[in-house]
Amino acid sequence: MKATLFIKTHRILGLCFSVLFLMWFLSGFVMMFHTYPQVKDKQKLEHYQFADTSVLSIFQMVESLPIPKDSITGISFYKRAGTNILEMSGASNDYFFNAENGERLNGFSKEQIQRIAEGWNEGNVVLKDSLSAIDVWLIGVYPFRDYPVYHYVFAGKDKAELYLSSRTGEALQYTTRASRFWAWVGAIPHWIYIKQFRAHGRQPWTNIVMWISGIGTLMVLSGLIVGIRSFFIARRMKRSGCPYTKSLFQWHHIFGLFFGLFVLTWIFSGFMSMTKVPQWLSKVHVQRDVDKEINGEYLQLDSFKLDYKNILLYHPAKRITWMSMDGHPMYKIESDNDTCLIDASSLTIRKYNIDEKFCKNMVRHIRQDQAAVGIKLMNTYDNYYLNFKQPLPLPVYKIKVDDSDGSCYYINPKDGSFRYYNHNTRCRVWLYRVLHSFNCTLFIHHPFFKTVMMLILLTGGTIVSLTGVFLTIRYIRRKLK
Repeated sequence: MKATLFIKTHRILGLCFSVLFLMWFLSGFVMMFHTYPQVKDKQKLEHYQFADTSVLSIFQMVESLPIPKDSITGISFYKRAGTNILEMSGASNDYFFNAENGERLNGFSKEQIQRIAEGWNEGNVVLKDSLSAIDVWLIGVYPFRDYPVYHYVFAGKDKAELYLSSRTGEALQYTTRASRFWAWVGAIPHWIYIKQFRAHGRQPWTNIVMWISGIGTLMVLSGLIVGIRSFFIARRMKRSGCPYTKSLFQWHHIFGLFFGLFVLTWIFSGFMSMTKVPQWLSKVHVQRDVDKEINGEYLQLDSFKLDYKNILLYHPAKRITWMSMDGHPMYKIESDNDTCLIDASSLTIRKYNIDEKFCKNMVRHIRQDQAAVGIKLMNTYDNYYLNFKQPLPLPVYKIKVDDSDGSCYYINPKDGSFRYYNHNTRCRVWLYRVLHSFNCTLFIHHPFFKTVMMLILLTGGTIVSLTGVFLTIRYIRRKLK
Protein backbone atom coordinates (compact mmCIF):
# COMPACT_ATOMS: atom_id res chain seq x y z
CA MET A 1 0.00 0.00 0.00
CA LYS A 2 2.75 2.43 0.94
CA ALA A 3 4.78 1.56 -2.17
CA THR A 4 1.73 2.09 -4.36
CA LEU A 5 1.21 5.50 -2.76
CA PHE A 6 4.79 6.58 -3.54
CA ILE A 7 4.53 5.27 -7.10
CA LYS A 8 1.26 7.10 -7.75
CA THR A 9 2.60 10.29 -6.14
CA HIS A 10 5.72 10.21 -8.31
CA ARG A 11 3.75 9.42 -11.46
CA ILE A 12 1.09 12.11 -10.96
CA LEU A 13 3.57 14.82 -10.00
CA GLY A 14 5.84 13.74 -12.84
CA LEU A 15 3.01 14.37 -15.27
CA CYS A 16 2.85 17.95 -14.02
CA PHE A 17 6.50 18.80 -13.41
CA SER A 18 8.78 16.72 -15.64
CA VAL A 19 8.85 19.33 -18.43
CA LEU A 20 9.47 22.08 -15.89
CA PHE A 21 12.39 20.13 -14.39
CA LEU A 22 13.88 19.63 -17.85
CA MET A 23 13.62 23.37 -18.47
CA TRP A 24 15.34 24.09 -15.16
CA PHE A 25 18.27 21.78 -15.88
CA LEU A 26 18.79 22.96 -19.46
CA SER A 27 18.68 26.59 -18.39
CA GLY A 28 21.01 25.67 -15.51
CA PHE A 29 23.77 24.99 -18.06
CA VAL A 30 23.39 28.56 -19.29
CA MET A 31 23.19 29.99 -15.77
CA MET A 32 26.66 28.66 -15.04
CA PHE A 33 28.07 31.28 -17.43
CA HIS A 34 25.33 33.86 -18.04
CA THR A 35 22.78 35.36 -15.70
CA TYR A 36 19.99 37.92 -15.90
CA PRO A 37 21.41 41.27 -17.05
CA GLN A 38 21.62 44.08 -14.56
CA VAL A 39 23.34 47.42 -14.32
CA LYS A 40 26.11 47.21 -11.74
CA ASP A 41 26.65 50.15 -9.40
CA LYS A 42 30.16 50.60 -10.79
CA GLN A 43 28.73 50.79 -14.29
CA LYS A 44 26.27 53.46 -13.22
CA LEU A 45 29.04 55.44 -11.55
CA GLU A 46 31.06 55.46 -14.76
CA HIS A 47 28.26 57.44 -16.43
CA TYR A 48 27.99 60.04 -13.69
CA GLN A 49 29.69 63.37 -14.34
CA PHE A 50 32.29 64.87 -12.04
CA ALA A 51 30.51 67.20 -9.62
CA ASP A 52 31.12 70.96 -9.53
CA THR A 53 32.05 73.11 -6.57
CA SER A 54 29.48 75.84 -7.34
CA VAL A 55 26.82 74.40 -5.04
CA LEU A 56 24.80 75.57 -2.06
CA SER A 57 25.13 74.49 1.53
CA ILE A 58 23.04 71.48 2.36
CA PHE A 59 21.22 73.33 5.13
CA GLN A 60 19.83 75.81 2.59
CA MET A 61 18.02 72.92 0.92
CA VAL A 62 17.07 71.05 4.07
CA GLU A 63 14.94 74.00 5.19
CA SER A 64 12.54 73.51 2.28
CA LEU A 65 11.93 69.82 3.02
CA PRO A 66 8.38 68.83 4.00
CA ILE A 67 9.87 66.60 6.71
CA PRO A 68 11.97 67.45 9.81
CA LYS A 69 15.70 67.43 9.23
CA ASP A 70 16.15 64.86 12.00
CA SER A 71 14.08 62.34 10.00
CA ILE A 72 16.41 62.16 6.99
CA THR A 73 17.65 58.63 6.38
CA GLY A 74 20.11 59.22 3.53
CA ILE A 75 21.78 61.92 1.43
CA SER A 76 23.85 61.69 -1.74
CA PHE A 77 25.31 64.24 -4.12
CA TYR A 78 26.15 63.71 -7.81
CA LYS A 79 25.97 65.34 -11.23
CA ARG A 80 23.67 64.11 -13.98
CA ALA A 81 22.54 65.70 -17.28
CA GLY A 82 24.69 68.73 -16.53
CA THR A 83 22.97 69.36 -13.18
CA ASN A 84 24.44 69.00 -9.70
CA ILE A 85 21.86 67.05 -7.72
CA LEU A 86 21.39 66.59 -4.01
CA GLU A 87 19.18 63.61 -3.18
CA MET A 88 17.64 63.29 0.28
CA SER A 89 15.68 60.30 1.52
CA GLY A 90 13.05 60.17 4.21
CA ALA A 91 11.23 57.18 5.63
CA SER A 92 8.73 57.03 2.75
CA ASN A 93 9.95 59.37 0.00
CA ASP A 94 12.95 60.80 -1.83
CA TYR A 95 13.55 64.49 -2.52
CA PHE A 96 15.74 65.93 -5.26
CA PHE A 97 17.31 69.38 -5.40
CA ASN A 98 19.27 71.36 -7.92
CA ALA A 99 22.31 71.88 -5.71
CA GLU A 100 23.31 74.98 -7.64
CA ASN A 101 20.16 77.04 -6.89
CA GLY A 102 18.26 74.97 -4.29
CA GLU A 103 15.18 74.36 -6.47
CA ARG A 104 13.18 71.18 -5.95
CA LEU A 105 13.36 68.78 -8.88
CA ASN A 106 10.33 66.75 -9.87
CA GLY A 107 11.84 64.37 -12.34
CA PHE A 108 13.81 64.90 -15.52
CA SER A 109 12.58 66.26 -18.82
CA LYS A 110 12.72 64.20 -22.02
CA GLU A 111 15.55 66.38 -23.23
CA GLN A 112 17.61 65.67 -20.10
CA ILE A 113 16.87 61.96 -20.29
CA GLN A 114 17.96 62.01 -23.92
CA ARG A 115 21.30 63.59 -22.89
CA ILE A 116 21.82 60.88 -20.30
CA ALA A 117 21.03 58.16 -22.85
CA GLU A 118 23.47 59.58 -25.38
CA GLY A 119 26.28 59.20 -22.85
CA TRP A 120 25.79 55.46 -22.52
CA ASN A 121 26.77 54.34 -26.00
CA GLU A 122 28.65 55.69 -28.98
CA GLY A 123 25.94 54.67 -31.46
CA ASN A 124 22.92 56.71 -32.36
CA VAL A 125 20.20 56.42 -29.76
CA VAL A 126 16.46 56.41 -30.41
CA LEU A 127 13.60 56.51 -27.92
CA LYS A 128 11.71 53.26 -28.54
CA ASP A 129 9.03 53.42 -25.88
CA SER A 130 7.77 55.17 -22.79
CA LEU A 131 6.73 52.48 -20.33
CA SER A 132 4.07 52.80 -17.66
CA ALA A 133 4.14 49.12 -16.68
CA ILE A 134 6.79 46.51 -15.99
CA ASP A 135 8.32 44.50 -18.82
CA VAL A 136 10.55 41.42 -18.82
CA TRP A 137 13.80 43.42 -18.49
CA LEU A 138 12.57 45.43 -15.51
CA ILE A 139 11.43 42.44 -13.46
CA GLY A 140 14.36 42.53 -11.07
CA VAL A 141 14.32 46.33 -10.74
CA TYR A 142 10.84 47.19 -9.47
CA PRO A 143 10.65 50.71 -10.81
CA PHE A 144 7.23 51.29 -9.32
CA ARG A 145 8.07 54.89 -8.50
CA ASP A 146 10.00 55.53 -11.70
CA TYR A 147 7.28 55.61 -14.35
CA PRO A 148 7.36 56.57 -17.05
CA VAL A 149 10.46 54.55 -17.81
CA TYR A 150 12.13 55.58 -21.05
CA HIS A 151 13.29 52.73 -23.24
CA TYR A 152 16.10 53.57 -25.68
CA VAL A 153 17.73 51.51 -28.42
CA PHE A 154 21.20 52.09 -29.89
CA ALA A 155 22.47 51.57 -33.38
CA GLY A 156 25.45 49.26 -33.61
CA LYS A 157 26.25 45.58 -33.83
CA ASP A 158 25.50 44.82 -30.17
CA LYS A 159 21.92 46.27 -30.42
CA ALA A 160 22.12 47.74 -26.92
CA GLU A 161 18.96 48.83 -25.10
CA LEU A 162 18.73 51.18 -22.12
CA TYR A 163 15.97 51.86 -19.57
CA LEU A 164 16.07 55.20 -17.74
CA SER A 165 13.96 56.43 -14.84
CA SER A 166 12.13 59.68 -15.54
CA ARG A 167 12.13 60.40 -11.81
CA THR A 168 15.87 60.06 -11.12
CA GLY A 169 17.52 59.70 -14.52
CA GLU A 170 19.06 56.49 -13.16
CA ALA A 171 19.82 53.59 -15.48
CA LEU A 172 17.46 50.79 -14.48
CA GLN A 173 18.60 48.29 -17.09
CA TYR A 174 21.14 47.99 -19.89
CA THR A 175 21.14 45.01 -22.22
CA THR A 176 22.81 43.88 -25.41
CA ARG A 177 21.61 41.45 -28.04
CA ALA A 178 23.88 38.77 -26.55
CA SER A 179 22.80 39.34 -22.93
CA ARG A 180 19.13 39.25 -23.93
CA PHE A 181 19.60 35.98 -25.83
CA TRP A 182 21.34 34.28 -22.91
CA ALA A 183 18.70 35.58 -20.52
CA TRP A 184 15.89 34.14 -22.67
CA VAL A 185 17.49 30.67 -22.66
CA GLY A 186 18.89 30.92 -19.14
CA ALA A 187 17.75 33.21 -16.34
CA ILE A 188 14.20 33.97 -17.55
CA PRO A 189 12.99 30.34 -17.74
CA HIS A 190 15.20 29.29 -14.81
CA TRP A 191 13.76 31.90 -12.45
CA ILE A 192 10.30 31.82 -14.08
CA TYR A 193 10.61 35.51 -14.82
CA ILE A 194 7.11 36.03 -16.18
CA LYS A 195 6.17 39.68 -15.97
CA GLN A 196 2.56 38.91 -15.03
CA PHE A 197 3.85 37.16 -11.89
CA ARG A 198 5.96 40.20 -10.91
CA ALA A 199 3.64 43.04 -11.92
CA HIS A 200 2.27 43.44 -8.39
CA GLY A 201 5.51 43.02 -6.47
CA ARG A 202 7.78 40.18 -5.50
CA GLN A 203 5.46 38.19 -3.22
CA PRO A 204 3.08 36.62 -5.82
CA TRP A 205 6.06 35.35 -7.82
CA THR A 206 7.76 34.16 -4.62
CA ASN A 207 4.69 32.17 -3.62
CA ILE A 208 4.44 30.54 -7.07
CA VAL A 209 8.10 29.48 -7.12
CA MET A 210 7.90 28.18 -3.54
CA TRP A 211 4.84 26.07 -4.30
CA ILE A 212 6.38 24.66 -7.48
CA SER A 213 9.74 23.85 -5.87
CA GLY A 214 8.06 22.51 -2.72
CA ILE A 215 5.84 20.11 -4.66
CA GLY A 216 8.77 19.29 -6.92
CA THR A 217 10.77 18.26 -3.85
CA LEU A 218 7.99 15.84 -2.92
CA MET A 219 8.03 14.42 -6.46
CA VAL A 220 11.78 13.75 -6.37
CA LEU A 221 11.66 12.32 -2.84
CA SER A 222 8.90 9.88 -3.78
CA GLY A 223 10.86 8.89 -6.89
CA LEU A 224 13.98 8.21 -4.83
CA ILE A 225 12.03 6.04 -2.41
CA VAL A 226 10.51 4.05 -5.29
CA GLY A 227 13.86 3.74 -7.06
CA ILE A 228 15.80 2.56 -4.00
CA ARG A 229 13.04 0.13 -3.06
CA SER A 230 13.01 -1.28 -6.61
CA PHE A 231 16.79 -1.65 -6.53
CA PHE A 232 16.79 -3.81 -3.41
CA ILE A 233 13.87 -5.87 -4.69
CA ALA A 234 15.79 -6.53 -7.91
CA ARG A 235 18.90 -7.50 -5.95
CA ARG A 236 16.90 -10.00 -3.92
CA MET A 237 15.64 -11.45 -7.20
CA LYS A 238 19.29 -11.76 -8.29
CA ARG A 239 18.96 -9.18 -11.04
CA SER A 240 21.43 -6.44 -11.77
CA GLY A 241 19.61 -3.97 -9.56
CA CYS A 242 17.15 -2.69 -12.12
CA PRO A 243 13.76 -4.42 -12.11
CA TYR A 244 12.64 -2.86 -15.41
CA THR A 245 12.95 -4.46 -18.85
CA LYS A 246 12.02 -1.51 -21.06
CA SER A 247 15.01 0.67 -21.91
CA LEU A 248 13.34 4.01 -21.12
CA PHE A 249 12.38 2.83 -17.62
CA GLN A 250 15.87 1.45 -17.15
CA TRP A 251 17.52 4.74 -18.06
CA HIS A 252 15.19 6.69 -15.78
CA HIS A 253 15.78 4.28 -12.90
CA ILE A 254 19.57 4.05 -13.24
CA PHE A 255 20.17 7.77 -13.68
CA GLY A 256 17.63 8.49 -10.97
CA LEU A 257 19.63 6.32 -8.55
CA PHE A 258 22.95 7.96 -9.44
CA PHE A 259 21.75 11.57 -9.70
CA GLY A 260 18.51 11.57 -7.74
CA LEU A 261 20.12 12.89 -4.57
CA PHE A 262 21.56 15.84 -6.51
CA VAL A 263 18.18 16.52 -8.11
CA LEU A 264 16.60 16.46 -4.65
CA THR A 265 19.17 18.80 -3.06
CA TRP A 266 19.02 21.09 -6.08
CA ILE A 267 15.23 21.51 -6.05
CA PHE A 268 15.18 21.79 -2.26
CA SER A 269 17.91 24.44 -2.29
CA GLY A 270 15.91 26.30 -4.95
CA PHE A 271 13.03 26.31 -2.49
CA MET A 272 15.34 27.62 0.24
CA SER A 273 16.42 30.50 -2.03
CA MET A 274 12.90 31.91 -1.65
CA THR A 275 12.47 31.66 2.10
CA LYS A 276 14.20 31.96 5.44
CA VAL A 277 15.42 29.03 7.47
CA PRO A 278 12.59 28.14 9.87
CA GLN A 279 13.03 28.82 13.57
CA TRP A 280 12.63 25.16 14.50
CA LEU A 281 15.71 24.31 12.44
CA SER A 282 17.92 27.23 13.50
CA LYS A 283 16.49 29.56 16.10
CA VAL A 284 17.13 33.30 16.07
CA HIS A 285 17.15 34.37 19.69
CA VAL A 286 17.32 38.15 19.09
CA GLN A 287 15.88 39.79 15.98
CA ARG A 288 18.24 42.59 14.92
CA ASP A 289 18.03 45.49 12.51
CA VAL A 290 21.77 45.51 11.89
CA ASP A 291 21.67 48.45 9.48
CA LYS A 292 20.04 50.69 12.09
CA GLU A 293 22.36 49.39 14.82
CA ILE A 294 25.47 50.36 12.85
CA ASN A 295 24.34 53.32 10.74
CA GLY A 296 21.58 54.69 12.96
CA GLU A 297 17.96 55.19 11.97
CA TYR A 298 18.43 58.82 10.88
CA LEU A 299 21.34 61.07 9.89
CA GLN A 300 22.36 63.58 12.53
CA LEU A 301 23.11 66.47 10.21
CA ASP A 302 24.39 68.75 12.97
CA SER A 303 27.32 66.36 13.49
CA PHE A 304 28.51 66.91 9.88
CA LYS A 305 30.82 69.87 10.55
CA LEU A 306 32.72 69.60 7.25
CA ASP A 307 30.90 71.21 4.31
CA TYR A 308 30.71 68.81 1.37
CA LYS A 309 31.60 71.70 -0.97
CA ASN A 310 35.09 71.87 0.51
CA ILE A 311 35.74 68.22 -0.27
CA LEU A 312 35.29 68.87 -3.99
CA LEU A 313 38.22 71.29 -3.94
CA TYR A 314 40.61 68.47 -3.03
CA HIS A 315 38.84 65.26 -4.07
CA PRO A 316 37.31 65.01 -7.56
CA ALA A 317 34.15 63.02 -6.99
CA LYS A 318 31.33 61.54 -8.99
CA ARG A 319 29.26 60.79 -5.91
CA ILE A 320 29.35 61.83 -2.26
CA THR A 321 27.28 59.88 0.25
CA TRP A 322 26.53 60.96 3.82
CA MET A 323 27.25 58.11 6.25
CA SER A 324 27.24 57.41 9.94
CA MET A 325 28.84 54.42 11.64
CA ASP A 326 28.30 54.06 15.37
CA GLY A 327 27.47 57.77 15.52
CA HIS A 328 30.63 58.88 13.65
CA PRO A 329 29.73 61.13 10.66
CA MET A 330 31.54 60.36 7.40
CA TYR A 331 31.44 61.14 3.71
CA LYS A 332 31.95 58.32 1.23
CA ILE A 333 33.73 59.76 -1.81
CA GLU A 334 33.49 57.79 -5.06
CA SER A 335 35.16 58.32 -8.40
CA ASP A 336 35.77 55.90 -11.26
CA ASN A 337 38.49 53.81 -9.66
CA ASP A 338 38.65 54.93 -6.07
CA THR A 339 36.54 55.06 -2.94
CA CYS A 340 37.50 56.62 0.36
CA LEU A 341 35.96 57.84 3.59
CA ILE A 342 36.34 61.42 4.85
CA ASP A 343 35.87 62.40 8.49
CA ALA A 344 32.87 64.74 8.59
CA SER A 345 33.21 65.71 12.24
CA SER A 346 36.22 67.95 11.59
CA LEU A 347 36.51 71.19 9.65
CA THR A 348 39.76 69.94 8.13
CA ILE A 349 39.74 67.33 5.36
CA ARG A 350 41.20 64.04 6.50
CA LYS A 351 40.56 60.44 5.64
CA TYR A 352 38.68 58.31 8.13
CA ASN A 353 40.39 55.05 8.97
CA ILE A 354 38.25 52.11 9.93
CA ASP A 355 40.74 50.01 11.85
CA GLU A 356 40.61 47.14 14.29
CA LYS A 357 40.07 49.43 17.27
CA PHE A 358 37.14 51.18 15.58
CA CYS A 359 35.46 47.90 14.63
CA LYS A 360 35.89 46.41 18.08
CA ASN A 361 34.57 49.50 19.86
CA MET A 362 31.66 49.81 17.46
CA VAL A 363 30.49 46.23 17.92
CA ARG A 364 30.94 46.39 21.69
CA HIS A 365 28.95 49.62 21.77
CA ILE A 366 26.01 48.37 19.74
CA ARG A 367 26.00 45.10 21.70
CA GLN A 368 26.21 46.99 25.01
CA ASP A 369 29.26 45.11 26.28
CA GLN A 370 27.21 41.95 26.69
CA ALA A 371 29.46 39.73 24.65
CA ALA A 372 33.15 39.15 24.12
CA VAL A 373 34.47 40.24 20.75
CA GLY A 374 37.07 38.46 18.64
CA ILE A 375 38.40 40.28 15.58
CA LYS A 376 40.82 39.64 12.72
CA LEU A 377 41.70 41.21 9.37
CA MET A 378 40.72 38.66 6.75
CA ASN A 379 42.67 38.58 3.47
CA THR A 380 41.05 35.45 2.08
CA TYR A 381 37.45 34.40 1.62
CA ASP A 382 35.57 32.10 3.92
CA ASN A 383 32.37 30.15 3.29
CA TYR A 384 30.13 33.09 4.15
CA TYR A 385 32.03 36.08 2.84
CA LEU A 386 32.18 34.72 -0.70
CA ASN A 387 30.69 35.39 -4.13
CA PHE A 388 32.04 33.60 -7.22
CA LYS A 389 30.37 35.76 -9.88
CA GLN A 390 30.97 39.13 -8.19
CA PRO A 391 34.17 38.97 -6.13
CA LEU A 392 33.85 40.75 -2.80
CA PRO A 393 36.48 43.27 -1.69
CA LEU A 394 39.36 42.22 0.50
CA PRO A 395 40.65 42.69 3.13
CA VAL A 396 37.72 42.85 5.56
CA TYR A 397 37.45 42.79 9.31
CA LYS A 398 35.71 39.71 10.65
CA ILE A 399 34.25 40.28 14.10
CA LYS A 400 32.81 37.38 16.08
CA VAL A 401 30.45 37.99 18.96
CA ASP A 402 29.99 35.41 21.70
CA ASP A 403 26.21 35.40 21.90
CA SER A 404 23.43 32.84 21.59
CA ASP A 405 23.01 33.58 17.84
CA GLY A 406 26.70 33.21 16.94
CA SER A 407 26.74 36.74 15.50
CA CYS A 408 29.49 37.65 13.07
CA TYR A 409 30.14 40.94 11.25
CA TYR A 410 32.23 41.53 8.11
CA ILE A 411 33.24 45.19 7.72
CA ASN A 412 35.02 46.63 4.69
CA PRO A 413 37.54 49.21 6.01
CA LYS A 414 37.68 51.04 2.69
CA ASP A 415 34.03 52.05 2.30
CA GLY A 416 32.30 51.00 5.55
CA SER A 417 30.03 48.41 3.92
CA PHE A 418 29.20 45.41 6.07
CA ARG A 419 27.55 42.00 6.23
CA TYR A 420 26.05 40.19 9.17
CA TYR A 421 25.54 36.47 9.79
CA ASN A 422 24.14 34.42 12.62
CA HIS A 423 23.48 30.69 13.01
CA ASN A 424 20.27 31.01 11.00
CA THR A 425 21.72 32.90 8.04
CA ARG A 426 24.82 30.66 7.96
CA CYS A 427 22.49 27.67 7.82
CA ARG A 428 20.76 29.29 4.83
CA VAL A 429 24.12 29.69 3.08
CA TRP A 430 24.62 25.92 3.24
CA LEU A 431 21.02 25.01 2.39
CA TYR A 432 20.87 27.35 -0.57
CA ARG A 433 24.14 28.75 -1.88
CA VAL A 434 26.34 25.70 -1.28
CA LEU A 435 23.78 23.05 -2.23
CA HIS A 436 22.53 24.94 -5.28
CA SER A 437 25.73 26.21 -6.88
CA PHE A 438 28.63 24.86 -4.78
CA ASN A 439 29.67 28.32 -3.64
CA CYS A 440 32.12 27.51 -0.89
CA THR A 441 35.84 27.83 -0.20
CA LEU A 442 36.45 24.25 -1.29
CA PHE A 443 36.16 25.39 -4.90
CA ILE A 444 37.51 28.95 -4.67
CA HIS A 445 40.97 27.83 -5.80
CA HIS A 446 39.69 25.07 -8.09
CA PRO A 447 37.02 26.69 -10.29
CA PHE A 448 37.71 24.26 -13.16
CA PHE A 449 36.93 21.28 -10.91
CA LYS A 450 33.69 22.98 -9.84
CA THR A 451 32.70 23.61 -13.46
CA VAL A 452 33.34 20.00 -14.48
CA MET A 453 31.45 18.69 -11.46
CA MET A 454 28.47 20.98 -12.15
CA LEU A 455 28.38 19.97 -15.82
CA ILE A 456 28.35 16.26 -14.92
CA LEU A 457 25.59 16.68 -12.36
CA LEU A 458 23.50 18.90 -14.62
CA THR A 459 23.85 16.36 -17.42
CA GLY A 460 22.66 13.62 -15.09
CA GLY A 461 19.72 15.71 -13.93
CA THR A 462 18.85 16.51 -17.55
CA ILE A 463 18.76 12.82 -18.50
CA VAL A 464 16.58 12.01 -15.48
CA SER A 465 14.18 14.81 -16.46
CA LEU A 466 14.24 13.97 -20.19
CA THR A 467 13.44 10.32 -19.62
CA GLY A 468 10.70 11.45 -17.25
CA VAL A 469 9.23 13.62 -20.01
CA PHE A 470 9.21 10.70 -22.47
CA LEU A 471 7.62 8.42 -19.87
CA THR A 472 4.98 11.07 -19.27
CA ILE A 473 4.23 11.30 -23.00
CA ARG A 474 3.92 7.51 -23.24
CA TYR A 475 1.62 7.39 -20.22
CA ILE A 476 -0.66 10.07 -21.68
CA ARG A 477 -0.76 8.27 -25.02
CA ARG A 478 -1.80 4.99 -23.32
CA LYS A 479 -4.57 6.74 -21.43
CA LEU A 480 -5.87 8.44 -24.57
CA LYS A 481 -6.18 5.18 -26.51
